[in-house]
Amino acid sequence: MTIQYTTYERPKRLGSSIHMAAADILGTLGFDPVPDGTRMSWSWEMRLRGLYRLLTPIVVGAGRRQEQANWAGLKRFLERQDTLVGNPETERDLRQAQAMRSVR
Repeated sequence: MTIQYTTYERPKRLGSSIHMAAADILGTLGFDPVPDGTRMSWSWEMRLRGLYRLLTPIVVGAGRRQEQANWAGLKRFLERQDTLVGNPETERDLRQAQAMRSVR
C-alpha cells in the first residue's frame, strides 16, 4: 500500500491518494469552523480493480459504515478528553479500550 498526501491546506483541507493492488482510493478531509468548534467532513472515491470490481456494492456499503463509526468514535474520544484528565477510573478505562483496539 502506498499513501501519498496530495493536498495540505492548513487548517482547511487534507487530501490523500492510496494505491493498493486491489484498489485506488482518493480522499479529502475538510475542516470548517462552526460556533462550537470544528466540523469535519470527508469524501472518498474508491476504484476497485479486476475481479474486486464485482464486490463494489458490498465494499461501498461496508466502507461507509466503517468510516462513520471511525469518525464518530474519534469525536467521542476527543470530546471526552477534558473529563479524563486527573480521573484515574476513566483514564484506566481509556487505556483498556486503546489496548483492545490495538489487538484487533
